[in-house]
Amino acid sequence: LICADMRHTELSRELALGRSCDILLQPAAFARDVTYASWQSFVECRALENQVYWAAVNYAGPNFGGSMWCPPWVDGKEKVTSRLGIEEMVVVHEASKDELASVRADFPFLRSHRERADYKGP
Repeated sequence: LICADMRHTELSRELALGRSCDILLQPAAFARDVTYASWQSFVECRALENQVYWAAVNYAGPNFGGSMWCPPWVDGKEKVTSRLGIEEMVVVHEASKDELASVRADFPFLRSHRERADYKGP
């Protein structure tokens, strides 16, 4: 997904269900303007509603920054979205098939989407 593609819910749903992607990468160029404030909400929403890990990577610098890693479920206690500052850096995050399976078993709402739609994933 490139930059504002995340605003199209059906695209991330197709990648998650139709193509069986467990991690979605979103390179972006979100400047700190009126669109920047909604970016984190979109990242969290798309990760949670598709039960995938979401890596949102923005330009570094004073007018950009804020790259994020969001797990497939955020409960407000133990798991939080990792958000970087404006400086250039590399951070390694771990994606776990066990965590994905647990989230998908505990909150099985995507099964109904797969059954109702034409997703041919596994």
